[in-house]
Amino acid sequence: LPPCCRAKMALRLAVAVLVAAVAGLARAGIYPDDHWSYSTKLTNENFDAEVQKAVDSDKTLFVRWIASEG
Repeated sequence: LPPCCRAKMALRLAVAVLVAAVAGLARAGIYPDDHWSYSTKLTNENFDAEVQKAVDSDKTLFVRWIASEG
């Protein structure tokens, strides 16, 4: 095959692999099934207390907002 055809085939293969990888990740989900065993769901009701608990313990608290329906 001419070099231009090989380059196109390689690009198509790379795109197919990337699409398959992204589809696999989307199907698997972003977080592992047990992520709530080592994280805390923050709500309007517990947010201030959880932040204060981390501050009082001289710990770092990482809060991530994720858009969701509920």
